[in-house]
Amino acid sequence: MSALWGSPPRIGIVANSIGVFSDECKQAVETQMRGLFEQLKAAGEISEDSIFHPRRIFGPLEAQDVLDRFIRAKIDALVVLHSAFPQGNAFLTFATDPYLRHIPLLVTAPPEFDLPSKEWSVNACCGMIMNNFVARRIGRPIFTLCGMPSEAGYQAEFRRVLRVARAVREMRRDLLGKFGDAPSGFHSCTGDQLAYAKLFGTRIETVDLSSVLQTYQTGKAKGLLGERSFDDQDVQASFRKITDGREVLCDPEKVRRAARLYHAYKSLIEANGYTSVTVRCWPELMNGHVRLASCLVIGWLLSEGVVRSAACEGDWTTAVAQSIGALLTGKPAVSLDFVNDLAARSTVQLGHCGVGVPCLMSECRIGEISPDRQAGELSGPTCIGQFEYGPKTGVSIIQDDGRFKMLAFSGHSGPRTAAGLLISAADIELSCHRRLNELIFEHGFPHHLAVAFGDVAADLKLLCHFYGMEYLNPENG
Repeated sequence: MSALWGSPPRIGIVANSIGVFSDECKQAVETQMRGLFEQLKAAGEISEDSIFHPRRIFGPLEAQDVLDRFIRAKIDALVVLHSAFPQGNAFLTFATDPYLRHIPLLVTAPPEFDLPSKEWSVNACCGMIMNNFVARRIGRPIFTLCGMPSEAGYQAEFRRVLRVARAVREMRRDLLGKFGDAPSGFHSCTGDQLAYAKLFGTRIETVDLSSVLQTYQTGKAKGLLGERSFDDQDVQASFRKITDGREVLCDPEKVRRAARLYHAYKSLIEANGYTSVTVRCWPELMNGHVRLASCLVIGWLLSEGVVRSAACEGDWTTAVAQSIGALLTGKPAVSLDFVNDLAARSTVQLGHCGVGVPCLMSECRIGEISPDRQAGELSGPTCIGQFEYGPKTGVSIIQDDGRFKMLAFSGHSGPRTAAGLLISAADIELSCHRRLNELIFEHGFPHHLAVAFGDVAADLKLLCHFYGMEYLNPENG
């Protein structure tokens, strides 16, 4: 999975202040920042190639020299530490650079030191406010953080910015394989591909379903990276792995054929270097030569780390939200539906036909989509059950008159919240469920959403600030 999640971000840190105020206090905060830098590097949370500029800088000429070095190193995020009141044009040098404009910029400052002499120690937070004024006026989004780098709360927020920086970088590398279009009438499963490419960097490659059928039959795939293939032994090994220790409620032969369909998709994905996919799962594959639902296949692609996001019904916009959630948590995010009347109860039911991810299930059964939902026919195989219990974050992205908006909310799932429907589900407790319902209808969010495994609502708020997206969260009113 490491290749899909990406390497740790490469950051650059530089201290900036004018020549007055307490040099002892400046050195104290700079020493703490260097300690945090080395701690993060030792833990593998930032790249070994990250740079801590060895000297405190003052004005724009020094800032330009540092800037040139950071650009040559292709840093993923810039940290400007105001160890005392800064020189404003030094910050402006960083804020207006075209390369740095596309990466996160964190401006941080210590609070005032309580000196026995009662002298004014650093005036650093005042300088951060001054530069935030500049950033707002020139339209350069920045993150601000006041505190001491040795404090646990400060370090938690610093790590949040690092997660956002890695997500921003990896989204620019997202290559999404779209296997067929959304079914007729599923208007919310598509969007303006160029607008998404401009904002996030996602590029979409459309693949005709005939390629899937041909690969399923021949065991061979050709793509941008050459050829990939599989044989009956590969299929049998996957069949054993899928069924090992799991209750199988459908014809095992159907699961074996699903293992072959999984390898068809896997071969096409690897032959083309896709990082994420969407699948037109019906009606062609369910009613044609293959006669299989893609539910289990989608879940197994995520479970095996073949892709970091996979959405059904051709919904590539939700796949983008999945990728963001996955990059922030380090686990696959899933594509689900809003299932029930959200305003009626605090347990919000989130689920889909059977796109459970076996490695992320609290309970897992291999079964069928019920006849009631398939005009009297059984369709499968599917992965049914509750996803692993714990915190969840729902994420949905739309364009409204060209402007991007994100809906994010966090809740907790557990045995008490599980509704027990015969679907793959994450039923979460949410105190602000009525407001969530209002936001969905007020802004026109779709019936699909991405669900990330963890509470990353605060991370998503930072991400939206960087991208210039409107952030909507029912907990905020």
